Amino acid sequence: MLGKARWTATLFLFLLFASAGEASTLQDSSNGTIVSISQRQEVGASQILALIESNQAVAYDNVNISGNLDLSRLTGPIKQPFKITNSTILGPANLQEVTFEEILDLRGTTFRDNVSFAKAEFYGDANFAVTIFSEDTDFRFARFNRAVSFSKVRFGGVASFANAQFDGNAIFEGSNFVGDAKFDLVQFSRPVTFMSAIFSGEASITNSQFSGTTIFMNSLFKGDANFAGTRFVSDVIFRSSHFLAGSSFGLTSFGGFSDFANVIFDDVAFFAATKFSDNAYFPDAKFNEDLVLESARIYSMQLDNATFGKDSKINLKEADFTRLVVPWSTIKDRLEFNGAAYLALVKNYKNLEWFDDADNCYYQYRQISQSNEPWGWAKLADVIAWLSCGYGVRVSYTVFWCIFTIAFFGVVLWAGNGMRRFEHVGLEVPSDEEDIENQRVSLIDAMYFSVAMFTTSQAPVNNYPVGFYRHLAMLEGILGWFFLGLFVVVLAGILIR
Repeated sequence: MLGKARWTATLFLFLLFASAGEASTLQDSSNGTIVSISQRQEVGASQILALIESNQAVAYDNVNISGNLDLSRLTGPIKQPFKITNSTILGPANLQEVTFEEILDLRGTTFRDNVSFAKAEFYGDANFAVTIFSEDTDFRFARFNRAVSFSKVRFGGVASFANAQFDGNAIFEGSNFVGDAKFDLVQFSRPVTFMSAIFSGEASITNSQFSGTTIFMNSLFKGDANFAGTRFVSDVIFRSSHFLAGSSFGLTSFGGFSDFANVIFDDVAFFAATKFSDNAYFPDAKFNEDLVLESARIYSMQLDNATFGKDSKINLKEADFTRLVVPWSTIKDRLEFNGAAYLALVKNYKNLEWFDDADNCYYQYRQISQSNEPWGWAKLADVIAWLSCGYGVRVSYTVFWCIFTIAFFGVVLWAGNGMRRFEHVGLEVPSDEEDIENQRVSLIDAMYFSVAMFTTSQAPVNNYPVGFYRHLAMLEGILGWFFLGLFVVVLAGILIR
C-alpha cells in the first residue's frame, strides 16, 4: 500500500507541473503577435534570420519554412520569444550553439530534415510538444535552464541528448523514438517523465543522473534498453513497462524507491552490480528469461507474485541483500548454485520468520553441495546427515528411522526366534533345555523387546536374546541412543528459533 501511494502521489505531481509548464508557454508575448494563416504561406529561412537580427519576435503559425534554417552563425543570443507552431520546416535546421533567452515554442511543427540543437542553451521554457522530427535530431550538450516539454513528440531518426543538462522539469510523456534514443551522460536536476513513451530502437541511458522523481510508467522498449552506470537519486517508476529486448541496469544506482511492478522482461533482466538503497518493488513482474543480480547490493527487494519463464534462472552470486521478499517455491528451481547466496537466503528467510522456506532452502543447498562433492569421508558424512535427519531440518526423517529400526529388529527377532522367556515371571530362572529349544515368542513380545532395547538398551524382564541375536540386540541399543539423541537435537533446533 505504501509503494502504491508513493507512485500515485508522484504521478499527480507530474501531471500538475506538466499542465503548468505547458500553460506558461501558451501565453502571448508582449513583443509580438502570432501570425495565423488559413492557407499555408511559405516563409523563407532568411526572413526568420532577418527578424532575429532586427530584434523582432519570431511568431509564425501554420506556415511552410523553406531553405536552410541556419542560426548557428548568430553572434549573440536570441532575446525575443521564438514561436513557430503547427508549421513545416522543409530543409535542415541548424540551431547549434544558439542561446534562447525567452520562450521557445515549436509545438506541432514538423521538421522534414535533420535538426541540430547541439550546445544550444534555453533560459526560458521550451515547448516541443507534438513536434515531429522526421530525421536525426541532435541535442548533445544542450542545456535547459527551465521547464521543457517533448510531450508526444515523434523522433523519426536517431535522437541524441548525450551530455545534455535539464535544470527544470522535463516531459517526454507519450514520445515515440522510432530510431535510437541516446541519453548518455545526461543530467536531470528536477523531475522527469517518460510515461507511455515508445522506444523502437536502442534506448541508451548510460552514466546519467536523475536527481528528481523519474517516471517511465507504461513505457515500451522494443530494442535494447541500457541504463548501465546511471544514478537515480530519488524515486523511479517503471510500473507496467515492457522490455521486448535486453534490459541492462548494470552498475545502476537506485537511491530512492524503485517501482517495477507489473513490468514484463521478455529478455534477460540484467541487474549485475546494481545498488538498491531503498525498496525495490517487483510484485507481479514477469521474467521470461534470466534475472541476473550478481554482485548486486540490495537493501530490500519485493518479488511478490513474480513469474518466471520455463527455463528462467536467477543469479544471486556474490549478491548482498538485507531483505528479499520472495517465496522459496517461486525461485527454488531457478536459482543458480552459489553457496554464499543460498546461506544468505536462509538467513533472509529466518529474518522474515519464514522458517519453512529457510529449512527448504538449506536442505536444497546441502543436497547440491553433496552432489558436487567428490567421494570421501566428508561426502559419506553428508549422506548420513541427509538420510538420518535431512541435514538437521527434517525431523520426520529421524522419526522414520526410529520407527523403522524398532520394527526391523522386532521382525528379525520374531522371524528368527532369537529371544527366549524365563520360566517364572519375575524370576530369572530358565526353563529346562528342552523347553528352551521349543519356545516360540509372539510378534507382540518381539516388538516389545525391540522397543525396550531401542529406548533403554536393556532387555525387558524375563526376556533375553540368544545366540547371534545378542549382538543384534546390542546394535539396536546403540542405534537407539543415536537416533533418540538426534531426534532431541533436531526437534530442539526447530522449536527454539
